[in-house]
Amino acid sequence: MPLDPDTLLASSMFINASGAIVFSLFWLADRRLPELALWAVGYVLLTLGLLGMMFLSSARYPPALEGGAVFVLCGLSPACFWLGTRYFDRIRPVWWGPALVAGVAPGLHYAVGMTLGWPPTSVVSVTLLLLAVLYALDTHVLVRGIGRDPALPGSWPVSRTVVAACVALYCLSFLVSALVTWWGGGSESDAEAASVVIVSVVDNLLGVISCIATAGMLWERARADLARDARIDPLTGLFNRRGLQDGARRWLTRNRPLAVMIADLDRFKRINDAHGHAGGDLVLATFAHLIRDVCPAEDSLLARIGGEEFVILLRHADPDAARGVADRLRRAVENGSFLVGGERLAITVSIGLAFPAADDTDLTPALERADRALYAAKNGGRNRVEELVEA
Repeated sequence: MPLDPDTLLASSMFINASGAIVFSLFWLADRRLPELALWAVGYVLLTLGLLGMMFLSSARYPPALEGGAVFVLCGLSPACFWLGTRYFDRIRPVWWGPALVAGVAPGLHYAVGMTLGWPPTSVVSVTLLLLAVLYALDTHVLVRGIGRDPALPGSWPVSRTVVAACVALYCLSFLVSALVTWWGGGSESDAEAASVVIVSVVDNLLGVISCIATAGMLWERARADLARDARIDPLTGLFNRRGLQDGARRWLTRNRPLAVMIADLDRFKRINDAHGHAGGDLVLATFAHLIRDVCPAEDSLLARIGGEEFVILLRHADPDAARGVADRLRRAVENGSFLVGGERLAITVSIGLAFPAADDTDLTPALERADRALYAAKNGGRNRVEELVEA
């Protein structure tokens, strides 16, 4: 039984309308999340685009303006999904302008090409290629966010992977449709009908799956946020003791050489006594920013393990490199600007440095050695770095 393009378009329209309803309800339940609104709008635009295709299906090639409007709707749909995914991933800037320009490009090309009398097959083929590019960009932003979340050891974003695979297949369907339209394989009308069937079949097969998996991404993020909150110190944004241990276990198995530092602000109790806990918290937060500035972002694991005590784990760090980082941090604190209530405080830090032994599978022994080195730095006059080399 041959597949009727109008029936397939109607089925796709129903699926995407359902997606629009689902994500509109999600957004009404939590209006703080712009990604939900953008995903809902994307489904609405695609539903309207499919409706327009059904109305224009009797024409061999839709007129320039009407066809251009339909392809604008179909192009803005993946553009909205791209924007929503960037909001979902908390990527800034979101780039509204480029996304909207890219979204209208397929429709604009179709309208201009048909108005100027370009060959219809080439106009439609390039329009479909532009849509394929938009879905390729959606695939890219989804794939870029796939990876083992450090807050969720041993987990994998299954729903996101499924969505990425579905969107990649959408991209492939538009690419194949463009090639079929360009080379034909029969009459031009047959080629056009075949291209509609290809895209519609893929949408019918994957539309429900991608919608459910996109909703699953929300659950995965909520789970990741809960796990991250359990491993993050709320005051500084650094790892807490649990997060440090989880990260250290992975690093100890494959990221040698490693260096461990314990940094402790000198005479911190006096700051709390003089300026209260609010002033002390401000100093701790400022110190955390200094640690981030000094330590290499990709090769350091930073944690606050209690009070004014911080741990820095450096990977791929030989003794000279580790000593260099420790001394830069000491000098950054000594020369730093710690403002509390308009008063600039003179703050110093003592740092203990140690190196995990080759057979260490847990961070505890290295932390104990670093703590002894810190004790030596305190007894040696503070504002200094001491190293304990013994295993």
